[in-house]
Amino acid sequence: MRVRVADRVFERSIPEARFWEVKEGIKKVCRFDTRTKTWIFDPLKAICGDWKILVEFFHIPESLIVEEIDKERKEVDRLLDSYFEQGMFAFIPCNRVRSPFRLERGIAIIDFDQVRRILSKEGPLRAYDTIINAINGYYREEHLKHLEKLLMAKKEIILSDRNGKMILNISYPEEPVIKTLDSISTIRYYVKTLRDVEVKELKILRRICYATYEAPYFMYHKIRDISKQHGYAIKDEVDWPESPIDLFKGYSLFPFQEEAIKNWERNGKFGTVVMPTGAGKTYVGLEALFRTSQSTLICVVTEELAKQWSELINEKLSYSPGIFTGKRKEIKGITVGIYNSVAKHIDKLFDKFALIIFDEVHHVPALTFKEIAFKAKAKYRLGLSATPERVDGNEHLIFMTAGDIVYKISYIELMKAGFLAPIRHHLIYVELSDDEIRRMRGEILIARSEEERRLVERKYALKAKAKVDKVLELLREVGDRKVLIFTEYVDQAEEIYEKTRKEGYRVELLVGRTRNRAKIFDRFRKGEINIIVTTRVLDEGIDVPDADVAIIVSGSGSRRQMAQRIGRVIRGGQNKIADVYEIITKGTVEERLSRIRRRGLSPFRISLNKRF
Repeated sequence: MRVRVADRVFERSIPEARFWEVKEGIKKVCRFDTRTKTWIFDPLKAICGDWKILVEFFHIPESLIVEEIDKERKEVDRLLDSYFEQGMFAFIPCNRVRSPFRLERGIAIIDFDQVRRILSKEGPLRAYDTIINAINGYYREEHLKHLEKLLMAKKEIILSDRNGKMILNISYPEEPVIKTLDSISTIRYYVKTLRDVEVKELKILRRICYATYEAPYFMYHKIRDISKQHGYAIKDEVDWPESPIDLFKGYSLFPFQEEAIKNWERNGKFGTVVMPTGAGKTYVGLEALFRTSQSTLICVVTEELAKQWSELINEKLSYSPGIFTGKRKEIKGITVGIYNSVAKHIDKLFDKFALIIFDEVHHVPALTFKEIAFKAKAKYRLGLSATPERVDGNEHLIFMTAGDIVYKISYIELMKAGFLAPIRHHLIYVELSDDEIRRMRGEILIARSEEERRLVERKYALKAKAKVDKVLELLREVGDRKVLIFTEYVDQAEEIYEKTRKEGYRVELLVGRTRNRAKIFDRFRKGEINIIVTTRVLDEGIDVPDADVAIIVSGSGSRRQMAQRIGRVIRGGQNKIADVYEIITKGTVEERLSRIRRRGLSPFRISLNKRF
């Protein structure tokens, strides 16, 4: 195959597998001479087409191609200038010429008088959209600026509603702002599979035409920042949810909570607040509610948290909120909802709230929670979390939908201030009995896969019988202090509960199926019981303010779980030391799990580290 550029001919043999691909690419920038069987480089076509294929396959010097294009561009510029001097805007079309432009001798043109007629008839916004978005080729930049000035275009981004989405119309679409918007149009996220981690892409900003985009409502704040960066004004025509609520404040904030809420307000009431468990994140949420005094949806993980939020709002803000869970579907000016229930009904709820508070915001990227964050129309958003970082690496979705971190304070800072208690962490080792070792080896021998063998080892390590006796020994040591006993297995929790109850301890069992949870917490607060045996029920967000001992009988390798469990016993720092006992089966896989989860201790200053 031969290609001629200027007076030089380049000939290359093209592999059969790539022949048609190369031919189609050449057709975009060359014309074929049937007499000489040669493709002739056409600089006019190359102004629109991609000529890199000539460099790649024919090794034509790039400088030669650019030189020919520059020669052609000078001629084209003179031609476009002549049209401009005659009162017309003209461009070399790279695609089909669209109305209101007309085609004359290969040039797309429009008279400035016609532009004025369209402007008079359709108004500046529609006229701009009709004319500017019809330009699809090579033009002189100064001619376009004159055309835009004629259209009286302002540098602003107009936001409006359409079909549950926010529409962005850029009245003066300069290339830098277009490039910036295009650069954030797609976001990557990660999905863990059984064998690997898949990288997926999510389209969040869809271009409808050159200067018009469709976006989810949470992008408002990002668009606001981009507008400011590029010197655009924001014209906000979105019908945001607005329903004022009368609230009466019955609490005060600590200085660090006050700073957190001020930072959130400075960021347009959009952002994530990170505080360790026990630091009173809920009060930051209450203050956001009070300062906004608009319809609000609070998303929480469990029914216990929903009840806790509801009671606090009632007590501290004199407002009885609606509860939106699997059993109840109340929608009020302030509504507290379980993530799963809200996600199932988001199409009904999406436009009812001005403010949305994501409690335990690290849950948001999960599939059902993401449904809420992406679809909700709330302009104002607050994320609350002790640990926003996620194992799957998707925390960037949190910050995109709930706002970047606007305030962060550490456990160390709050402990020094006397707000949270220091901890003593105790590593206690037990061993498997001979009978347990024999039974474990027998099950491993008949296991059908390596994964099944690992599960057998894990089960025996975490459920070692010696752990139950060690719990009883520790309870005798801690006396009447308030104790939370954590396990991974319901049957293990039940066994510990039965044995401690028979020993005469004031104890309650709290597992997934427990129905009288509120009563148990109330009795614990009053001191009627001083021990709660639980599984993962207390791993997230339940407020147990006066517990000061945690016994971790069994747990996963999750750093977050470890941090959350410790967080249950460090509230109320004045003259208090929290003890965390971790019972580990020696010489088993649990030693490795313990080393991993103890990384969750890194935010905490460990006063004493004992080994038994």
